[in-house]
Amino acid sequence: MMNQGIVWPDIPRVVTGVAEWLACLEVILMLHHRQPQLVKGLILLGCLAGQVLLQMWCGTWPLTLWIPGILINILWMFYTIWLIVPEARLRLLAYSVCRAFVLAELWASVAWLLNCWFLFQLHLRLRYQFAFVLVVYAILFVAFFYLQRAFALRQISKREAVTAVLTAMMIFAISNVGFISSATQSFFGGSPEVFTVRVIVDLCGTLIIIIQDNYRAVSELQSDLQAVDAMMQSQYQQYQEYKQSSELVNQHFHDLKHQLVTLAMENDSQKRQQYLDEINTDINLYNVGVKTGNKIADVILTRKNAYCRQHHITFTCIANGALLNMINTMDLCSLLGNSLDNAIESVEQLADPEKRLINLRIVNKGQLVIYQVENYTDNPADFADLPQTTKEDKQRHGFGLRSIRRIAEKYGGTMTVKNQHHWFRLTVLFDQQTKTSTN
Repeated sequence: MMNQGIVWPDIPRVVTGVAEWLACLEVILMLHHRQPQLVKGLILLGCLAGQVLLQMWCGTWPLTLWIPGILINILWMFYTIWLIVPEARLRLLAYSVCRAFVLAELWASVAWLLNCWFLFQLHLRLRYQFAFVLVVYAILFVAFFYLQRAFALRQISKREAVTAVLTAMMIFAISNVGFISSATQSFFGGSPEVFTVRVIVDLCGTLIIIIQDNYRAVSELQSDLQAVDAMMQSQYQQYQEYKQSSELVNQHFHDLKHQLVTLAMENDSQKRQQYLDEINTDINLYNVGVKTGNKIADVILTRKNAYCRQHHITFTCIANGALLNMINTMDLCSLLGNSLDNAIESVEQLADPEKRLINLRIVNKGQLVIYQVENYTDNPADFADLPQTTKEDKQRHGFGLRSIRRIAEKYGGTMTVKNQHHWFRLTVLFDQQTKTSTN
């Protein structure tokens, strides 16, 4: 039986404005931003006041300007997010605004529906109803924050942005068509049914957005894992090549022994000196061996040391490779290869050879194994998360540090990166007693 006699008031503009602002805040927390806390807080408070005042002002407009009023409020939401995250691209901002708008519609509908069910019919004062709405908002805000915190908004494609815009338009149209129909009592009946249908439609729209986020997050994760696995395979292949090269070097040193025998039998002093110079040159060229106590680390570090010498890079290594014996071959190749390749790539950009400095330390402190690579840099920039790759092909590069973080977590460790006083420092901490994760 329809509740034909019950008429509920429409959602107050203040309630809608607060919901829109809270939804913007929820989206902002999912984005990367670097605004100081005080500045961010002042900006957000100003945006809250602007959102509420704008809603109340648009509420005085005639019904024919209802759609333009909605669009103006959406533009203010866009402006709010842009003020906090000015570095975000247009497509990411568009996606974020649509997401926030759908969330705001749901939160406002749910809060006002519950208010009308429990408080409005008791004829309580408006301030008590508004306090109840704020409590509902707080619960929804926390619930959705923990539900969606894994879906960090970073890269949004044009197709995803367009899909979000169309989804928001569709959900808004369907959820609000009941208010037009209810004027003629032609379909939805009384106001309680209209609000209930609106909540259901908004909930469906929110679920669509969440499903899209989940699909995007899974796709990004699969892409990252494929890239990291490919990089680890590449590092392992390099290790195999380094191992073969080391065997050739050992063969070359074996040949030097025969050359020394020939040299001892040479009576011509000039030829003998010439042979000595050639042998000395070869020894200096190939005497780059690094011994750490771990055969895999020895092969990779010897190769990296040879490369550094050829390119006028000062490479200092204090390493107890036996501390990394708990790491399997492929992971160890990736850890050493990626960390040193990043350091080499960074110092090679320095024009002054005196500044091309790389330090590697593998030591233990108590039960912790400390793996640390640091290199000098002229880039003073700091960062909150992983630094971005400097290569032009950002789709294929920039996974080195992600691979290292993945290895650290696999073995129960942690990875940190710092850029202070012209030194970029990568540190990985392992527990010596930790076994390989099976996850």
